[in-house]
Amino acid sequence: NILNEMYSKDISKKVHSSYVLKAQKGQFTGCLAPFGYKKDPEDKDHWLVDEEAAAVVRRIFRLAVEGHGPYEISKILTQEKVECPAYYLARNGRGSRKNTVDTSRPYDWYGFTVSSMLTKPEYMGHTVNFRSSKKSYRDKRVKNDPSDWLIFENNHEAIVDPETWQLAQQVKRTVRRT
Repeated sequence: NILNEMYSKDISKKVHSSYVLKAQKGQFTGCLAPFGYKKDPEDKDHWLVDEEAAAVVRRIFRLAVEGHGPYEISKILTQEKVECPAYYLARNGRGSRKNTVDTSRPYDWYGFTVSSMLTKPEYMGHTVNFRSSKKSYRDKRVKNDPSDWLIFENNHEAIVDPETWQLAQQVKRTVRRT
């Protein structure tokens, strides 16, 4: 058991160091590209814009700039029967939930989904690494402070221009009571 434990720890350190090297070069270390992008079949570290999904992302940012909050945007998208990201990705054979997504509710958008999309710098064409970390292979993953993120600008085509992204951040921080 002790030898197995040492072996697991050693392998964990080697895998972690390879991820750190890849991340420091500015390459994407995750397994799934954000909604609105798809991985390039010829280079898995490069993203291509998925035009159908990118149109939805642009619409979400446009609604946010117009003053709508994340939960209001989710209601608008649900009422207009826009496919939610999990269903859209599953329909196209991508995503981590492609076999478990609830196909009876393809248009259910949630405020948390919209809110998390509005905070992603990836939509400006950046690659963000080290959002989370863990000290050991046994520990749970913890979120890193945004100041600890490694951001590489203009690594892929932008869906949203930086001015729109900044405006959406300002509107999102504004407290609204309904």
